[in-house]
Amino acid sequence: MRPNQEGRKAPLRRRCRRIGKKRQRRGGLIWSTLRASPVIRIGSKAAVVMAAVVMAAVVLAAMPDRAWAQEAPPVASEPIRLSPPRQLRPRRETAPAPVYLAPTEAMPSASGAKVRMDSLQTIDPDTAGTLTVEQGGLGTAMWSGTSRNLVDTLLPRLPVNVASAAMRSLMRRLLLSRAAPPQGESKSGSLIALRIELLAAMGDLAGVHQLLSVIPKHDRNERLIRIEADARLLANDNHRACNLATLQIAERASPYWQKAFIFCQSLAGEHHKAALGISLLREMGDEDEVFFGLVEALALGAAATVESLPDPSPLHLAVARAAKARLPADVVSSNRPGILKTIATSPNASVELRLEAAERAVAMGSLAVDALRQLYTSASFSDEELANPLSKAEAESGPLSRALLYRTSLVQTVPTAQAEVVVRALSLAREGGRYASTVRVFLPLLKRIPPSDELVWFAPEAIRALLISGESQAARVWFDLMRMSSKYDKDANAALAALLPVARLAGSRDVDNWTTDMLGDWWRTIKASKEAGKRATLLYSLFGALGDKVPDEAWEILLEGPQRITVAMPHPALWYRLAFAANSGEPVAGRKAVAGVQPNTLADAGRVDDAGTLAAAKAVPGVGRRRLGETVLLSLLALGESGPGEADPVVLSRVLSSLGNIGLEAEARALAVEAALAAGL
Repeated sequence: MRPNQEGRKAPLRRRCRRIGKKRQRRGGLIWSTLRASPVIRIGSKAAVVMAAVVMAAVVLAAMPDRAWAQEAPPVASEPIRLSPPRQLRPRRETAPAPVYLAPTEAMPSASGAKVRMDSLQTIDPDTAGTLTVEQGGLGTAMWSGTSRNLVDTLLPRLPVNVASAAMRSLMRRLLLSRAAPPQGESKSGSLIALRIELLAAMGDLAGVHQLLSVIPKHDRNERLIRIEADARLLANDNHRACNLATLQIAERASPYWQKAFIFCQSLAGEHHKAALGISLLREMGDEDEVFFGLVEALALGAAATVESLPDPSPLHLAVARAAKARLPADVVSSNRPGILKTIATSPNASVELRLEAAERAVAMGSLAVDALRQLYTSASFSDEELANPLSKAEAESGPLSRALLYRTSLVQTVPTAQAEVVVRALSLAREGGRYASTVRVFLPLLKRIPPSDELVWFAPEAIRALLISGESQAARVWFDLMRMSSKYDKDANAALAALLPVARLAGSRDVDNWTTDMLGDWWRTIKASKEAGKRATLLYSLFGALGDKVPDEAWEILLEGPQRITVAMPHPALWYRLAFAANSGEPVAGRKAVAGVQPNTLADAGRVDDAGTLAAAKAVPGVGRRRLGETVLLSLLALGESGPGEADPVVLSRVLSSLGNIGLEAEARALAVEAALAAGL
């Protein structure tokens, strides 16, 4: 070895000796420590093994983590970079909003073939609904061909206060049907909010909750939440109404939510906070002293007095009920079905007020008829009144008189006496414009009265009531009784002749042998009456609209009367549009030609079945061919809040023929029967 090499290696040797001495000292220290332990002094083999294990642990602990994390690192290679552990489960991502495919025009491909392109669109909440066609809905394409502007303009004008069961049924189906919205620019969700508002205005709280239940919560705006809060208050569901108010007061400080929150504070016993809220509202210029007085009475626990409340809000009624304040007499001047329903079920209203509100609410369809029956039975009467119910009812007409007659009918066991009570009650109801709703009240009793020769005089009244209720099967036995009696009784024969046209309008199968060619016999039985010409004009118009041709000579007789009459007609634009909507598009499929009627005018389906049930368009063939939703909407507007009972024959004829033209013949017949019976036919 050369000297220069030896000189270079000397420092290396010295360095190695120093490292060796350090390791020796470190090992000696560890060994001396172990020797001092009791285990080493014992001198067992186990102690030696343990010492070796501890020595190995110390050495490993002194090494870097990477040094022992690898089994056999390759020699002369770069350091291995360890990556983070791989994620074996997929990441959770937020689900996208529901979408549906909206077809667009076909686009040509490179080869020349057309490729259909679809675009993704979010679901419009306005399409929501609870009724399918099978459930009585008007179909998903009911707004096909109708502009959004027309619907936005006319839908808010629906006659929600009308006392016509047939119109309310059509209205409810129009608002609850699941359908694509009409075409046109509009704010998403505005149509569904309007529909829920109209259901609430009808007093159809069940429909409100049904439609709200199919709307996602993120699509509910302040307008919908307020409607729900009002519905909860009307239903005496203060707990849920207060939950809504608590959530809204943090975001919106409108007077409505402030008052609702103050009411909820009072219910929770936080009267000082409620008083502070009232002070703030007064400083802001709010002058709702009825509400303020009721809240203050609720805090004091004293009986509140309300002098006048002609147009109560749901919140007014809720606070008054909580404060046990007696409702004033003018509270029933409201014509809102939901308000009337709440008054009818309020324990802080007098019996007279509750009965008046209940009768009107039943007529408008917002209150179940069983609730009215319970109110009738809860009314108290003196022994003298109970002993002479017919005399009392004759002297005083009103809800209490009908309640007395209903109570009497329940205790009567003789069929003749029961029939006398029913006739008097229906007569009073006809005079007061509440015939149809009173029929529903007495219907169970009416169906229990057995037909007999002693009750031939009662048969016409029973048949009319059963027909308007759709109970054609129950009416059949009374028809048989009248036919048998008419063979030897002139009065029964005349009564039957006067009744057969109405039964024909209702579509009863008991009069299949009767045709409009026999209208001469009917005219001879009623021509001496005061309203003969008016009733004949109405009847002939109804037959013509439903497809039964009226003989020319029948119309000729009516020309002897006045040549000009005053008619309340819809706006000409509405009149024209109704004719256009009912006849636009291709003919509706599934129609059947009827004598004297143009093809494609009447529907095969929807007739009165054996059980008397109006099969109200269980299926509407050709939905989308005609402007179904638009025709129904315009028909309801043409009749207005007066309903079919006060509509002019010309208007009724246009409406009924329009409904028949789109396949709603059963609905047209129901309206015709209501109009005929309201006119005394």
